[in-house]
Amino acid sequence: MAAKRGTSASVAVGQGLVGFGLVAIGVVATLATLLGFFGSTWWLFDYAANFRPHLAVVLLLVSLAYSLLFSKATGLFFMAMAIINGLVVLPLYAGNPAQAAAGDDLTIVSFNVDQRSSIRATTNTWIELVEPDIVVLVNANDDWVRTGAPPLSYQYVNDLPLDRTFGISVLAREDLDSEIIRVTQIRDMVVRVEASIADEPIAVYAVQSRTSSNQGDADLRDKYFEEVALMVRRDSVPAVVVGDFQSGPWSHTFRKLQSDADLVDSLEGYGIQTTYPADRWAFLRLPFDNLLHSEELTTVDRYLGPTFGVKHRPIVVKLALAA
Repeated sequence: MAAKRGTSASVAVGQGLVGFGLVAIGVVATLATLLGFFGSTWWLFDYAANFRPHLAVVLLLVSLAYSLLFSKATGLFFMAMAIINGLVVLPLYAGNPAQAAAGDDLTIVSFNVDQRSSIRATTNTWIELVEPDIVVLVNANDDWVRTGAPPLSYQYVNDLPLDRTFGISVLAREDLDSEIIRVTQIRDMVVRVEASIADEPIAVYAVQSRTSSNQGDADLRDKYFEEVALMVRRDSVPAVVVGDFQSGPWSHTFRKLQSDADLVDSLEGYGIQTTYPADRWAFLRLPFDNLLHSEELTTVDRYLGPTFGVKHRPIVVKLALAA
């Protein structure tokens, strides 16, 4: 009899620990879900918004487990939180890019090479296979630009600033006009390149956001994209903003840039294409490398490049004029 009571007590304790663990996970995920909508108030809330897909899956699993083992009411609450995250993510899958007009297209590659010139040869080979029209190399260092040869049939259209040892380098098949623009009080770098699709001019803004692991850096990142949005609004031609955003489609920073500059997310209709950190399973990565474009353009194709042994995976986006 004593043994049975001991076993029953152990089972009760085990069930209590499981229940407590599920509730704890559910509460943390719920707080992240709700606070992510207030990213403008604190950088950590904004960072939490990047994990919408992860939160949806975690809350779904907690909901199902808690409903089966304990309380259906509590399980339904966590299910509601999962649905909220799912609804935020859904447009990337349900989106329908505008129909493309007949004519030429423009393929852009964006790749944060993490200052690793050791991968230049394999990157160049891959670029030659993909044959993009423009390649944005984010976080390229002197070795990428000033030593060694670019891919066949490509040339660098801008130099790195003399006061920086790394930055944004743009490759193109032809000698496109480019301009280095310095923004914010610490003179962060934006490269504007004049390109065209079917003889229609467009402006490509290559960007490299700083990381936002504290409020100061987050404020500088937000100021950076505010100035980028202002440049896009003032431009007289359709625009593309492409590069390493250090934020995903659900963050306040990303959504404000998209809204202020009246841009379309190239991910819409193509799902979540996660790029960072590249050495993790796809579900554990974040979509930090992005491309936004004016409504006059449309995304014809979008996919990820291979893993090159650095922190990011490249994105490949084919654009055309919208019909």
